[in-house]
Amino acid sequence: MNVMQQAEDIIEAASDESQFQYQGRIPPERIAWIALLGAFLLFCSVTLTTAFGVYHFLFRSTVAMSALLEVSKGTVGITGPDLIVAAERERDDLTNSVTSVSTDSLSQATIQIKDFREGDEDRADLLAAVTLQGNTLVTFNYANRPRYEWSSNPQRIQFSRLNGVLDILIAGVSEGRKFLMDFYTDNLSSDKGVHIQFKSNGRYRLSVSEDELRLLNLAGEATVFFRDDQSRPVLIRSGHELVVRIGARSMTQFPSRANVLKRGEISLLPETDEARALNDWQCSFRQEQPPPGDFSLVRFDGRVALRMRRVNNAQSNGEVRCAQSFSGEGLDVRDYDSLRVLTTFLPNYQSLSVCGRAASECPLMLQINYTYRGDSGRIHEAQWYRGFYYATDISGDARKRCDTCIQDHVDINQAVWYTFDSENLLNLIAEEEQPERIKSVAFYASGHQFDTLVGEMALLLGTASAG
Repeated sequence: MNVMQQAEDIIEAASDESQFQYQGRIPPERIAWIALLGAFLLFCSVTLTTAFGVYHFLFRSTVAMSALLEVSKGTVGITGPDLIVAAERERDDLTNSVTSVSTDSLSQATIQIKDFREGDEDRADLLAAVTLQGNTLVTFNYANRPRYEWSSNPQRIQFSRLNGVLDILIAGVSEGRKFLMDFYTDNLSSDKGVHIQFKSNGRYRLSVSEDELRLLNLAGEATVFFRDDQSRPVLIRSGHELVVRIGARSMTQFPSRANVLKRGEISLLPETDEARALNDWQCSFRQEQPPPGDFSLVRFDGRVALRMRRVNNAQSNGEVRCAQSFSGEGLDVRDYDSLRVLTTFLPNYQSLSVCGRAASECPLMLQINYTYRGDSGRIHEAQWYRGFYYATDISGDARKRCDTCIQDHVDINQAVWYTFDSENLLNLIAEEEQPERIKSVAFYASGHQFDTLVGEMALLLGTASAG
C-alpha cells in the first residue's frame, strides 16, 4: 500500500507542475530564436574565418627568399633591428631581419637574392643582386615570394633609406612570373622622396644624394615617381638616364652612356645568344708551355658568366683573352667628355701572389687600345690597363702597378662578385694623350693558374650636355 500511495503522490505532483505558468519577462520562444540565431552566426563566422584563412594560406601567404650579404672589399657596417652596429668582412644572412647596410669609401658589398625552394642554395639561380659602392647606405626591408606556385602574387623585394650608389642586376625573373623590386629614397613611414620600381630583368645604376637622383638604365625598364604624387610615373627606357631634382620636383630623361660593346651584359644573355656572345668577344688563349687555358660561357653562382681558366698545375705564363675591336680607324670618341669602363666579375682562383713580379699577370686585366694625336699632328697608339687580384704578396717583391699602368691594381676578396667603375678615364689620362679613337676593348686573365668569371663588361660614353 505504501508503494501505491507514493506513486499516486508523484502523479499528483506532476499534474500540479504541468499547470505551472511561466512568469519570466522574455517569452521562451524568443529565447529559443536567440539561441538559434547565435549558433548560426557563430557557425558562419567560423566557416568564413576558416575559408579566408585557408585561401590566404594557399594564395596570399609568402615566405622569405634567401638574401645573402657578401663583402667584396673592405669592411661593411650592419645595423639590425636592435640598432646595434656590427662590422662584417665576409658574409651575413639578411633573410629574416630588416637590416641597414653601409659602406665606407674603400669598401663594397653585394646583396644576392635567390628564390630556391629545395636543394642546394649555392646552385639556385640568382634572382637579383644589389651592389653597394663606396660611401653608400641602404636599408634592406624584405625579399618574399608566394608560398605556392599557383599564387598570383609577385616576388617582392624592398629597400629604403637609400643614399649613395647602387649597381642593380635583375636576372632571374622567369616568363609569366610577376616580380616587383621597390626602392624608396626615404623611410617607409614618410610620404616624401622618390619611389623607383623594377618589374623585369635588367641592369641599372642608381645614384642618390640629398637633392638629386640619377638612374642609368643599361638594359631593361624602370618606373620612377614622387611618393606624394603617384599619378605621374616616368618610364625609363633602356639606354637612357633619368635625372630627378628632388627639391625642384623635376624629372628629365635623355639618351646617355650607351654601352657600345656587343652583348656586354653577359649575365642577362638568353641561351639563344650564348654562341653569338662568344663570337662577338673573340676569345683566345696562349701559353709558353702546356697546359693551355680555356674559355666558356657557364652558369656560376646562379648567373651566366664568361669563364677564363687555366689549371692542371701550370707552372709557366699563360693567358686567356676576350676582346672586341672597332672597324676602320676605330670608334670616334672626340665628341664625348665621359669615357668609363664598368665590369662585374668574380676572381675564383689565382696561383701567383698579387699580379706577379712585373704586375702584369693578374687574374683579371682590363685593356683599352686607342689612338691620340700628338703635337705634330702625328697619330700615336696607346693603352690603358687596370688589374685586379686577391692573393697577398708572399714573395716580398711583387708590384701593384705595371710599367704602362697609370694606377695601382685593385685588391679585392676571393670568390665574391665585384663591380668596378673606372670613373671618367678622360680625367685620368694625360691631356696630351687624350683618346681620339678606340681601337679595341679587352679583358683577360694572365698568370700560371687562374679561374676568373666575368658577368658584365661595358664601355660607356657620355656628354655633359646630356645631364
